[in-house]
Amino acid sequence: MRLAAALIFLAAACGSSDRSKDDKPVATNEDEDPCDPKEPKVCVGNSVVSCEANGRLGRRLRTCKDGCKGGRCVASCDDDAVKLIYLVDDANNFLSYDPRKSGDPFRLIGKLNCGTYASPFSMSVDREGTAWVVYQSGDLYKVNIHDAKCTPSGFAAGSSGSRTFGMGFVTDDAGGKTEKLYISAENYDRGLSAIETDKSPPQAKSIGTIEASIDRNPELTGTSEGKLFGFFPVSGNEQSFIQEINKKTGGAVGQKWNVGQLGSVTAWAFAQWGGIFFVFVTTDSGPQVRAVDRKSGESKIVMESIPYRITGAGVSTCAPELDKGQAGP
Repeated sequence: MRLAAALIFLAAACGSSDRSKDDKPVATNEDEDPCDPKEPKVCVGNSVVSCEANGRLGRRLRTCKDGCKGGRCVASCDDDAVKLIYLVDDANNFLSYDPRKSGDPFRLIGKLNCGTYASPFSMSVDREGTAWVVYQSGDLYKVNIHDAKCTPSGFAAGSSGSRTFGMGFVTDDAGGKTEKLYISAENYDRGLSAIETDKSPPQAKSIGTIEASIDRNPELTGTSEGKLFGFFPVSGNEQSFIQEINKKTGGAVGQKWNVGQLGSVTAWAFAQWGGIFFVFVTTDSGPQVRAVDRKSGESKIVMESIPYRITGAGVSTCAPELDKGQAGP
């Protein structure tokens, strides 16, 4: 919807979501209906503005340092919310997971209602605080991490060669702010591709073959170091493991981190936080959370019999890579 409004000069914001000192009503063109009252907050330039019941713009609520989108300030790495792990289960529960909490790190944000009867397959989170969730149908949706609202991404299902895939955002360079969504095809060709999510529509580009695959392609996670990692689930008596993946070729890099003998694996998800790899896995023993220390290689179960069968985990490249004494495990 086009919004016609003339904003009064805004004082410089000191953060990504600072309140404006000038909260006077925003001037509007009386000949136009500038907002939909079903959406109580809208973006006008870099400001979050209230939408009144009569469909007119109201008071300016916040000024945004990094832009405004969907009635909210665009998240930045200064925002704690964009640093958490986010999860989705096979019942469409959308949750956050805070590794710093030693009691119950799960928080239910909402129920996904993305317009498909399929179950969520995988997910990741970008630096702006948007979760990207792919369903068993191959449909890829963008989800608001604050309220679990879905919007279609525009990505053509199956255009990468596989309708379902593991996924993880990785920065283009160490310490950089640009990133791509890397995906691992859930088929026998073991393909690695990258989606440029800033394109309209998003498009996937094939990269190569994931060398470390055994019987299943991995779930992925990435870091602001520009590194891509995969969790490779192995059923039976073999060790499931984590391996760095060369994001330019798909080749295996460096050591393996053994996760353990998991038995029959029926659902899995994966994310890194603070130097710890978190594996959310469902086996014949039920759903559990495992943690693998990236430095020491120690693997342990941190939660058993959790009430969610997690199918997707995502963490943005704003999350810390090195444990500074904040992670629960």
